[in-house]
Amino acid sequence: MRFALASLLLAAAAPAAADEVISLVKRNYYAYGYKDGTTSGKPDGYAYGMGGLETISYDKIQKILYGTSEAGAVTVIDYANGPEDAPQTDIVLTIEGTLTHTSVCPERGLLFVVSLDDPNPGHVFVYKAATRAEDGTITPPSLITKVEVGYGPDMARPNSACTILAVANEGEGEYDDITGLTNPPGSVSLINVENLDNITVTNVVFPWTDEELAAKDVHLPLSKNALEYWNSHSSIADEVNFDNAIATYTSADGLEPEWAEWSANDEYVLVNLQENSALVKVNAVTGVAEDIYSYGLKSWENNPIDIIEDDGCATMPTVPGLFSDRRPDSIEVVVVGDETYILTANEGDDVEYGPFEEKLKSKDIFVGSSLGLQGATAANEIFDAASPMDGQSKYFNDDCDEEVVGWCAKSMRMAVGTSMVDFSNVTAPHIKKIVAIGGRGVSVYKLTDDGLELVWDSGSEFETEGCKNFPWAHNGIQDEEFAAVNSTRWFADPGLQETLLEMNDPEEDGCEDGGDGNPGACPLGKTVDERSLKDGYAAEAIVSGMACGKRYMVTVSEKNSVGFLYDISDISNPQLVQVFHLSPASETLNPNLAYAARTIGEIDAESIIFMEAENSPTGEAGILFAGAWSSTTSFWKFNCDKATGDGAAQMDEKPADDAAQMDEKPAEEPMGDNSSSAFTVTSSVLAAAAVALVALVV
Repeated sequence: MRFALASLLLAAAAPAAADEVISLVKRNYYAYGYKDGTTSGKPDGYAYGMGGLETISYDKIQKILYGTSEAGAVTVIDYANGPEDAPQTDIVLTIEGTLTHTSVCPERGLLFVVSLDDPNPGHVFVYKAATRAEDGTITPPSLITKVEVGYGPDMARPNSACTILAVANEGEGEYDDITGLTNPPGSVSLINVENLDNITVTNVVFPWTDEELAAKDVHLPLSKNALEYWNSHSSIADEVNFDNAIATYTSADGLEPEWAEWSANDEYVLVNLQENSALVKVNAVTGVAEDIYSYGLKSWENNPIDIIEDDGCATMPTVPGLFSDRRPDSIEVVVVGDETYILTANEGDDVEYGPFEEKLKSKDIFVGSSLGLQGATAANEIFDAASPMDGQSKYFNDDCDEEVVGWCAKSMRMAVGTSMVDFSNVTAPHIKKIVAIGGRGVSVYKLTDDGLELVWDSGSEFETEGCKNFPWAHNGIQDEEFAAVNSTRWFADPGLQETLLEMNDPEEDGCEDGGDGNPGACPLGKTVDERSLKDGYAAEAIVSGMACGKRYMVTVSEKNSVGFLYDISDISNPQLVQVFHLSPASETLNPNLAYAARTIGEIDAESIIFMEAENSPTGEAGILFAGAWSSTTSFWKFNCDKATGDGAAQMDEKPADDAAQMDEKPAEEPMGDNSSSAFTVTSSVLAAAAVALVALVV
């Protein structure tokens, strides 16, 4: 064990590669909240898969980091000394409902916490933010008021003056066997907080009809006609209940705001609708949704795509007739001169209500010489019953034969919403395109008076460069479903227990060796290609900022923790300068083992903060990543002397193989941090420890 530990420490302490534009400074581990019913003091619940850092928000004036936990708490992290010493304090806000986002206004000292209460309208809790005294003592936030907003609030963003808070109300539907589908409308709430004694709310409704949305190429997973088809004329008509959703339907029910950003002059709120692959432009002065723009479909006719399970990326065909909805999770607004640009992280997503799934395997749609959608027809170039192996769908057909057509992707996931299917005839829907889910990269759009103009798309770069740099993580997956049986997640979520049993059973979806020689959940390195037929590299968060005299954007693929750093100084021609991995230990250790060994990195980096030098606690530009399932943060600094290099650099802090010998049992308490509740990893400390250990071993 001494030798194994020495190897691990030496690996972690390895110096940064010569061409790294960004490099890891420090990783911190945080509690998701309290364990064993504790309700006060420092948070003491440490476990993988608990959603301890769903989102983070940073107060650059007070140097305080707020972390939002799936467990229903907002924790306060002292960032006065930056990432090197960033303890979780004993200040915890326990708030009713399911917390989805926090946002802070440092200049006005305000903190906003978003909470949903499905199926009822949600709320935003307005706080006086925490303050720091001269002696460093932190005074906790104090509640000012609670404001009701729309259904399913998912995210909030203040304008630059922090006088108006824009809230994206997703309005996600709920399904049960008694009432069927209840699908409230999506909307935007504008909370005027200029006068804290007279806070007002304007709820912005979406006025468009299904026909108007179709004319604008806006995707609807379930238009009214689609609801009627699935409810009365499909193969699942006897199982599904959409009666209530049809009777109360408005087009806004199918529009789901996910993210909001402000235009440069605070005149407009730009609202991202993920499930609709569209952007809404809201006039913040009049409170009117002025227009809605589609992001358009991504074609794979000239872009290679990995939809073949070959344990890697050896075969990536171009596919005429195959498209995908980008469906970005988040957006970023960048202003260059007088032009406004929108950066999109094209994650992909879909809806599922009871027996209905928008995302179907292609072999269930194209079934030999027939169509799996009851009563459906298809464009001849896509599918011809008389010659099914001659159409564009031949690679996706249940009868596909690799020896005949070269390759097959029978389980490719496709989205049977309005981008793919015309439901004008509710008894005979028409397949007009083959449409997959997710753009497998990022895009840059210019906002014009007429809508969105696609300026640049990453094409196949995520899959080609991601596979080149980290083949062991290519289209792989780690998420909460990889938590251990009888873990904290197991007991916290009984509804997930059956899935956890399957994911930890080698006879089902688990592995014979989880990384320590024992059966369990699979390491990331043993899940290669598992997302290839689904959404591939699914970028979730995207941010940009200035560093080293250049403008950069950064994003991370949600499921496999591969990051991409681009130089966007020329906004119309972004250049990939570095591919990095947030959790190299996951190559050989499943997340339970890696968490116990405190070698896990960020899993599901839903939150990223770009800290420009003047706002950074270190005085250097850097990027702060937060892993939702790992409950970790890592701070990466910019190396300005390397920022002038060309080409994409690789960051791989690969752990030693001996790390697999670490104890399997998840630690209830962090190791090695004497006074804070955050376990930290720093290269200087590890290097010194490694030298000492090597001397002992020798």
